[in-house]
Amino acid sequence: MQVQEAISRNIKPLRAIDTAPEALAAMAVCGLAALPVVDQTTNRFIGVVTRASAEQHQLTGNSVLTIREQQVIAATPDQNVLDAVRLMEKHGLTILPVIDDDKSYIGVVDRAELNEHIIKLMNFAEFGSLITIHFGERDFTLSKPVRIIEEEGGLILGLSVETPRARHPFYVVSIKLNVSDPERIVASLKRHDYIVDQQSADDQQDQRYEQRADELLHYLNI
Repeated sequence: MQVQEAISRNIKPLRAIDTAPEALAAMAVCGLAALPVVDQTTNRFIGVVTRASAEQHQLTGNSVLTIREQQVIAATPDQNVLDAVRLMEKHGLTILPVIDDDKSYIGVVDRAELNEHIIKLMNFAEFGSLITIHFGERDFTLSKPVRIIEEEGGLILGLSVETPRARHPFYVVSIKLNVSDPERIVASLKRHDYIVDQQSADDQQDQRYEQRADELLHYLNI
């Protein structure tokens, strides 16, 4: 999936002539903590104004041009959405402007909507179940557990990988399966000495999938 497919259609950018109070009012309407600034005449992307900056200058009535962020982080429409995830995580962004090679404004990616796209991309909201497998760094390979899953009649609908970190020095692979009860698959994986966590699917599972997908955005490395 490309970034252009994840652009929000409901976020209106600030104009270059807007002031800090107007920026705050616009953020209150859309419920965001930042908004892009665009020249309404040329459609050129100018920068981003945050709520914190607008609040700091709301009594002065300063223009958004003087309070915009100095560092400009943006994506191009043909980038993969996972690149957008990495950019937003790396820089702590809630929105990500999308611009073309000439810095013309195309739109903006909203973190909340991006989560929904990632859930769909990974099939986390589809019927089935979710398991996680923990690998030591030296033992990390997907070919064998995939073969075991398929031999037990399972089909992998989605997969993500969390890389080792200081507090958890293992690869953690989250796998969405097409079966509602993965017990037989889990048992077979455990017989091959894999450490597996299991979550069975039911009508109340969707919320847990969404929470899991949101957590994965912090670690996504696929």
